[in-house]
Amino acid sequence: MNQVKNLESLVDAYKNIATSTIGHVLDIGHIPQVFPMSPMQKAVGIIRTARLESTNANHLRQVLMSCNRNEVLIIDARYDLQRACWGEQRSVAAMHCGLAGVVVLGAVTDRQALLNLKLPVFAHSVSCLTTRNQGESLVEMNIDLYINQLCIQSGDLLIADADGVFVLKMDVAQKYLELFQKLEEEEKHKKEQFFSRENINDYYFNVNHSH
Repeated sequence: MNQVKNLESLVDAYKNIATSTIGHVLDIGHIPQVFPMSPMQKAVGIIRTARLESTNANHLRQVLMSCNRNEVLIIDARYDLQRACWGEQRSVAAMHCGLAGVVVLGAVTDRQALLNLKLPVFAHSVSCLTTRNQGESLVEMNIDLYINQLCIQSGDLLIADADGVFVLKMDVAQKYLELFQKLEEEEKHKKEQFFSRENINDYYFNVNHSH
């Protein structure tokens, strides 16, 4: 029970850490060229991995049913980078299952709908070419995914926001948390000092700008 509590505390703590703060310190863990459908979206959670290697993506439904609440699903769809395996219907199903977010290493579709849904969805690209209900559906779950030198596994921690995506092993996340929190505080302090002398409205369209 303590471990779950610690895990929840760690996830909660990283909700206040920007990916660019992590990127000041670490290289390993960065997933290149993956961005949210909306820049306002942020996802932090424990990873569940899946890999799709067919035009038929129906078995992603079983993956969703097997996920725990508040997990972030990473789907390796690099088998066909032009074909979207994720869209509005699957996002609604993922929300019903309680997922904290979805990251697709590949394409998604239904961009306008995804902008209006509350589920954070991250992807390499958007496509109108989609998966189809034909042939066998080849989906593997809890599989090691490799990106450059990075091995992503179920149980890793994911932090994703407007600037991109980081995946951290649990020991790395624990080790660097205090440093990341310190960097966040320092940046906030510098900004507050500057705008104690200057009018923030002269600089930003949106004064709620936080980072």
